[in-house]
Amino acid sequence: MSGPERALLDRAAALLAAKKGGRLTVVDVGASSIPTSYFLIASGENPVHVRALGNELLAKMPLAPRRVEGMREGRWALLDYGDFVVHLFHDEVRAFYDIEGIWPQTQVTPWTGLHTSPPSV
Repeated sequence: MSGPERALLDRAAALLAAKKGGRLTVVDVGASSIPTSYFLIASGENPVHVRALGNELLAKMPLAPRRVEGMREGRWALLDYGDFVVHLFHDEVRAFYDIEGIWPQTQVTPWTGLHTSPPSV
């Protein structure tokens, strides 16, 4: 992913990092049958934090997600932006499902910062 799609993924990650989202991870699922290119995964310390992370994306991303799931419960929220899907997990739920562990390590990388110019927040 490059260009505008990567800039959107980086913006989402930067917004989550600014809200203290934990362990930001990018999983390249483009070669799979899943109809997206990347998963962006982040952790929240509790359900309120998970909801706050999701609300931050809803308020500050330049486009609305195609679909939003799980925000009310705050244990595992999903925001589908088409080219990438954001998974927000409560710490315990993330450890239980270990979504990163499903994929080969070569497809899983920690998000280490912007690949384009920083977003204006």
